[in-house]
Amino acid sequence: MKQKLQHYFNLLRGQNKPQQYVCINCGSPVQELYKRISSTVLKITECEKCNHPADKYIEFEVLIILIDLVLLSKPAYRHILYNSDCKNLWKIGIILVLLEAYCLWTEAFSRFTNVRYRSDHADPFLAEKGFYVSLAHIFIGTILLYLFLYLFTRILHRVDVGHDTGKPYPMALLHGVVLASIGKFFFIPIIIWKQNTSDPGMAIHISLVVAYFVISLTQIHSVISGCTRTRSAVIVLLAFIVKTY
Repeated sequence: MKQKLQHYFNLLRGQNKPQQYVCINCGSPVQELYKRISSTVLKITECEKCNHPADKYIEFEVLIILIDLVLLSKPAYRHILYNSDCKNLWKIGIILVLLEAYCLWTEAFSRFTNVRYRSDHADPFLAEKGFYVSLAHIFIGTILLYLFLYLFTRILHRVDVGHDTGKPYPMALLHGVVLASIGKFFFIPIIIWKQNTSDPGMAIHISLVVAYFVISLTQIHSVISGCTRTRSAVIVLLAFIVKTY
């Protein structure tokens, strides 16, 4: 009886559910990424559909994976989203929200928005209030973008996605939004050299970062949903425009 109860609770926690991976080249599900030949020798599993190594990144250094992420590589996105542990993505998400909120609070985005949360009040507590309002602004905007992406995907792409990858589509999409936001680290130069940058130069910089974010999100959405790049671009642009305005 005790063993049956333990088995039941393990099922609830998902401990007995086998890990499912995907081929980073074609996105097809695979049961394992490598086979252990001996105690010191591993052989990468080949995908039965495309006959390519299921995940070459398991042999690569983290720096190589990061470079491919910056280059908007679909295989790199699949590796991070489906074949690796995403537990640290929420930490990156928090850092990015704080970074973007700080940029909004310091009026680094003044060329793009009329929102003003900064205060020169003598009381430091009242002066910092604007930062927390900016933080709420960015957080709510991120949640709205995620919700609109999910909604428009369900409307424009009526296909059940995520059932063959082992990760529910809502969770994969949430991880994808955070992963696409990594490009917002390029806002850091705006903070550092804000005083020495002209308004047109800052506007160009922000435009390039936002464009990179949209393109990255389009690539990731295509990976997660199975949409074509064109359809993913339409869905992402619709969600981004509705969220913004």
